[in-house]
Amino acid sequence: MASKVLRRMWGIVKIVTRLALLLALLVGVAWLGMRSDWHLVYMVPVAVATVLPAWRLGHPRSFRKAVALPYRRRQRRRWYSKRFVSVMKDCGLLRRRQGASYVASLGRVELGQYSDRLLLGMVSGQALVDYEKASDRIAAAYGVRSCRVIAAGPSSLWLELGHGDALATPVWPLPVPANPDLRNIAIGRREDGGLWTLPVLGTHCFVAGATGAGKGSVIWSLLRGLASSIWAGSTQVWAIDPKGGMELGFGRPLFTRFTGESAEAMCELLEDAVAVMDRRCKSLAGKTRLHSPTPDEPMILVLIDELASLTAYVTDRKLRERASAAISALLTKGRAAAIVVVAAAQDPRKEVVSFRSLFPTKIAMRLDTGMQVDMVLGDGLHAMGAHCDRIPPSLAGVAFVSVEGIREPMRVRASWIDDDEIIAMGEHYRAPLVPDFDAAQISEDAA
Repeated sequence: MASKVLRRMWGIVKIVTRLALLLALLVGVAWLGMRSDWHLVYMVPVAVATVLPAWRLGHPRSFRKAVALPYRRRQRRRWYSKRFVSVMKDCGLLRRRQGASYVASLGRVELGQYSDRLLLGMVSGQALVDYEKASDRIAAAYGVRSCRVIAAGPSSLWLELGHGDALATPVWPLPVPANPDLRNIAIGRREDGGLWTLPVLGTHCFVAGATGAGKGSVIWSLLRGLASSIWAGSTQVWAIDPKGGMELGFGRPLFTRFTGESAEAMCELLEDAVAVMDRRCKSLAGKTRLHSPTPDEPMILVLIDELASLTAYVTDRKLRERASAAISALLTKGRAAAIVVVAAAQDPRKEVVSFRSLFPTKIAMRLDTGMQVDMVLGDGLHAMGAHCDRIPPSLAGVAFVSVEGIREPMRVRASWIDDDEIIAMGEHYRAPLVPDFDAAQISEDAA
């Protein structure tokens, strides 16, 4: 307590000292002006040379906001404009026609804390893909961390140049919302420093990444955002952990249903979810396109920790076919019935995850090759800047996201939630007990 008081007193002393020094310098300049015959033209630069250092010393925060940052922004804007033509030529984006040379026109320049955006008007005959292929060369030419190409119109585009990295440090657990919006669950940070929100209701999510890439960060951050809804009973989590609870066991109290015992038990859980989906779809027919979750008819989140364990690695062919059929049915019809699938996988090869395209939301974490990035996010996404193969192991939780309806991938980082925090979540937001599941009764009701 005493040290805290001393720190506050020392802070007050520093502020008073800075303000006193600033006042003394201003009084000194005024006194010199009154005592001498200096012409005003000489007094102005002297005053500026005196006041600016004093301002910077006396109140560095306001000086940085009012003077330093605007100056740096003007310098950066001028630097982009000055080098633009030579960068376009050096990166192979020069067009020649009838003996004349043409490059794209530079329009608006928007400056941000972590990235800047340049609006370009393309030369006739150019396409977006030309700039996507040259994005690495543009980043190197401008000396920035990354360059992403974003469509702006039929003949225009944005170059997003990342010069800082808001994701370089871990994202700590976000507050648990009291009334979560199931269409926007905050689970981390975006590259621009804003909140990364993930839609849950009305979609399915596929998470792929190498060992240690941070898939667990995405899963537990998502469950943290849903915790209040789980506790209230408006969301049920049916979890499948092929490792017998090694991955998801810490949060067992959050799950309404949990299995990791055998492939047979996992298939039964998936088929039970299909039975609920069929009953809901029948009741929704002709009434609404999307079920609204309630404690009586909650959103069911089917969480699968390692999808390949069910779709590729099960030795029993019949069980493998049952699991694949159930997952395909849930991905095809589950969104309308508020049956959501969130699945994670290490191996994104087609023979392992044959129905990736049925996941509207895809998250690619650290992967081995650019080809794997396109397998997860979609063809051409690696060329558009989703360089998951360049994410270092030190940046666990960093990923690129592809969302339905948005062409460009987004770079994000999920919050880091340790085992103690997961256990605490289970204690505070324990899922309510529900009667034993009766699949046969539900099937009869659906019929």
